[in-house]
Amino acid sequence: MAIEHTSTYELGRPQHRIWDQIEPTPLGGFGDRIMIKALTADKAQVLRVEIAAGTVIPNPADPAEQEIHPMEQIDVILTGRMKYVVDGRELVLGAGEALGIPGGVPHSAVALEDTAMIEVFTPIPDFPTGEVRTP
Repeated sequence: MAIEHTSTYELGRPQHRIWDQIEPTPLGGFGDRIMIKALTADKAQVLRVEIAAGTVIPNPADPAEQEIHPMEQIDVILTGRMKYVVDGRELVLGAGEALGIPGGVPHSAVALEDTAMIEVFTPIPDFPTGEVRTP
C-alpha cells in the first residue's frame, strides 16, 4: 500500500510528534466530522482521532454497511463512547476501553458521543493523513 507524505524520508528514522502542535486533517469524505493527527513509523501508524457524535463509519448513508481491510486495527477510547459491530457482535466502548480488530474482519462503528481516540494500524493504511515526517 502506498503512503502519501508531504516530505521525503528515510526508513528507520525516529518520528516525534507533539499532538497539540499538529494541525488536524479531515478524514476523506467525512469532512470535519472525523479529524485525524498522524504519526507514521516504518510498519505502523498511530492516529489521534476526533469523531463528532452521530458519525457512522464507514458509510454515513448506510449504518448497516461494514468495512473490511487487511490492516490490524486497535482503537483506544480516550473520551466519549463508540458503538462497534465487529464480525456480527455489537460492543459499546467508553473512555479507558480498547478494541483490537484483526485484519480481514468486517466492522463498523458509530460515535454515540463526541469521541477522542487513539487508533493504531499495521500495516500502514493508504489514506492520506497530511502528515509531515521528521527529517
